[in-house]
Amino acid sequence: MDSEHLPSTRKRKADDCRLGSKGWDLMKRMGWIEGKGLGAQGQGRTQPVQAKVPKKRQGLGVASSAAEAASPSLCFRVLEVSEVPTGPHAWSEDAEVPPPSADDDRVYQWSRWSNFSDAAELPAAALKALQTVLLQPDSPQALGPPIERMDTQTRYCSEELLIEMLFYKNSLDKRGRDAITSARIRSNPYENVRSGIFMNRAAMKMANMDALFNGLFSQAAPHNEILHFADICAGPGGFSEYLTWRRGHPLNSTAPTHHFPHIRGYGMTLTGPCDFKMEKFVAGPAETFHPFYGSAKDGDITKWENLASFAQFVAHNTGDKGVHVVMADGGFDVSDAYNLQEVKSKHIYLCQCLCALTLLRPGGCFVTKLFDIFTDFSVDLIWLMSHVFKRIKLIKPISSRPANSERYLLCEGLITSNPGMAGCPKAPSSCSTANSSSVNSAPQCSKAPFKKSLSQRANAVKRSGSNSDVSGSTLQVDTASAVGVLIKHLLAVSEGLHKRRKAEEGGEEMSLHFDILRLAHYEEETGPSEGFSDFITSVNEELASHQCLYLSKMIIFADNGAKEDDSRDDLRVACLKKWQIPEVARGSCSWPLWSSNIPPILKSIIRESPKGTMLNNLPRNLCRPTNITLLTKDDLSRSSFSPHSLYAVVLSELLLNSSNLPKQPVMVISLGGGSAQGKGNLKYSCDGKKWSDISWPEEIHPRLPAGSLVWALVINTYSPDRLRKHALMLLDAAFIYGIDIQSLSYGERMRHIRDLCNTVDFVNDSGKIILPPLLLLPRMQAFMQQLKLLSCKDAPNKVPMFVATTDGCTCAPKGLLLVKHLASPWSMRRSRGTGSLYYFNEQTCESVYTAPPGVELPFSQTLFFRVPWRAEHEGELDAPYLIEHCHRTQL
Repeated sequence: MDSEHLPSTRKRKADDCRLGSKGWDLMKRMGWIEGKGLGAQGQGRTQPVQAKVPKKRQGLGVASSAAEAASPSLCFRVLEVSEVPTGPHAWSEDAEVPPPSADDDRVYQWSRWSNFSDAAELPAAALKALQTVLLQPDSPQALGPPIERMDTQTRYCSEELLIEMLFYKNSLDKRGRDAITSARIRSNPYENVRSGIFMNRAAMKMANMDALFNGLFSQAAPHNEILHFADICAGPGGFSEYLTWRRGHPLNSTAPTHHFPHIRGYGMTLTGPCDFKMEKFVAGPAETFHPFYGSAKDGDITKWENLASFAQFVAHNTGDKGVHVVMADGGFDVSDAYNLQEVKSKHIYLCQCLCALTLLRPGGCFVTKLFDIFTDFSVDLIWLMSHVFKRIKLIKPISSRPANSERYLLCEGLITSNPGMAGCPKAPSSCSTANSSSVNSAPQCSKAPFKKSLSQRANAVKRSGSNSDVSGSTLQVDTASAVGVLIKHLLAVSEGLHKRRKAEEGGEEMSLHFDILRLAHYEEETGPSEGFSDFITSVNEELASHQCLYLSKMIIFADNGAKEDDSRDDLRVACLKKWQIPEVARGSCSWPLWSSNIPPILKSIIRESPKGTMLNNLPRNLCRPTNITLLTKDDLSRSSFSPHSLYAVVLSELLLNSSNLPKQPVMVISLGGGSAQGKGNLKYSCDGKKWSDISWPEEIHPRLPAGSLVWALVINTYSPDRLRKHALMLLDAAFIYGIDIQSLSYGERMRHIRDLCNTVDFVNDSGKIILPPLLLLPRMQAFMQQLKLLSCKDAPNKVPMFVATTDGCTCAPKGLLLVKHLASPWSMRRSRGTGSLYYFNEQTCESVYTAPPGVELPFSQTLFFRVPWRAEHEGELDAPYLIEHCHRTQL
């Protein structure tokens, strides 16, 4: 950089010590040496802390006054408008820079365990290494003067490069906001990638990184198992929208999707304008994602009580196993101190890592957004995380704008001896965040801070489906492994940061002079930590050089509105192809109902009109009879009656109907929106011609995904605390999430329903969709014998009950639905010699053990018969009589 542009780097001389001063004596006792800064390596401030001058909110593009330009806090002058950058890393038309491509992602990897061969001893080695390096947050080595100027943070980046980058950032403030916005669009070769089919650019960044690492996030669990993930500080939900979409459209797969995406997400972010926007969650199934806001009901991840209750919620929903993936995208408005973004984000950095450690299962991975990593605090945090993960990566994906400081930390392979998630210790009553009602303590999104009354905030939480009362988990919190030890340490640091903030708000003088600057201490020596400082320095300098190139390019483009990067459209096509994202317009409804995706049959039913979505008549082959045929005792004596050929479905009922809900099985279609954030748009029809809204009580939102057409029964369930709840019992399905399953056998269709129910069955949710008990008829006797007599809110005496949900809700049997799923003349028989089932042709007397072609009936031809649990009239067939008859015939 030209010397006229470069600020002076000459050190100012510290004031002489005043002998006998209590302040100086205190600093000496904390390890201070005259002429050096306070800190483990003497890195702290050597100048008196400058008095703060309050400034109004100002953003990138707000011109600075002459007085501010001369302030030492800016360190140097800035480029005037039309003045061309000429620094060592400045962009120019003639610069020899390789043309941008879809392969320009920057990835840097480091592992302290790369030479450690004994995997079984790794947890013990991690614990031993970690215990020797932790710095308590109140120790003298951890404390120092607050950082107010980034040009002093040169331990992990050359001073000249850091100053050049800050110089370009500050020079952009001389340009108008509109000029900067226009320059960003025209100068960034990847700008036209935008958000594609997703709600925002964050989703496309996750698509970029997932493809970069061959499905590390979307394929963290086998495709036939549920992938559990957590999304924190990430409103409005772009990360989650991508991951739930990708799970149903796997990378490198050319086969069409035949299954509902096996994925469940748990999210926590601030309530209010930074909340999850579930109404915009259209590319992926919103029904698979559950926002949660913690015991404080504000979603503030820096509060201990919220971290602990969120861990309990995840534990209950995963059987204490934890999640496979944690994603974090925290940030907030720093327009009043743009260059101090890293310093102001330190608490979010820490708590995102802390939350991930409490939720991940062994071997899990964690990705989080960072900004600059020049300070000791940020570097120490990354270094500590490297102890409990097999490897770490720092990533600058091409979908992240090259002129900003954004980058991502990826931690792969959680190292722990614990069989499941670590959990979070319960917040003590002395916790500095306990009973705090402020949601402004740690902004976690890019919007400006906000304030609400308590009643407004409570209503917002109710609308977004908060459920902070979590019970039933038996999770034993890990406090002994390296992960548990690190969790306790980071909790202590977080509390220390809270105390300092509260002291500063209270005007306590000492809080203004000391901040937590270090989390750990280490020396560069031979061993696992060797080279870490060099690794961080190398990453910082390479990314800073790259950033300088694009910052200076933005300055030139801001001063010349005619300049454009002509590679943007070609790069957009190349990136979407590489990341396997379809080039279609984003729809306003859920994915299966987009015009580019909707199956022809559903399209013939769902009709868009100026008045909104209208429903046509169901085709005859998709209708179910209003009255199900009642099986009689005479039917049992017919030669065609074969118990092994019939499935038995246990039905329940709607014992108390105060909402005009249908009491008989009906066809139900979902137009989407069934999530904790909003009412599901469900319509039902008894005859296939007239459609009506299901009048659910206000708090009930069944999670039936869009594009689903099912045969269902509205029933009552009863929670362990005896509360009555409504649920939707699914008896059959033609479509699930737009996937046509009509041609499958009844058993296969019910397996799809089971997978759906397992995926969307969140603890303590209202309006669950449930799978009824389904068995071959001869096995029903064992089921009936294990039913327990329990008290029922809507019955005077104890009644037989079966458990219907994972959180222990029960149902009372109403009857049996017998399903004839085999085409005539085939039936199922049991061999008296081997006990094996075989297929028998009633006309030809042919017997085969493998299913003949076409033997399983599709949706339109499956037949149903009804048997009441107890006879409605004397002499009629009921379930006990039927089961006893089947038992006698088998003998």
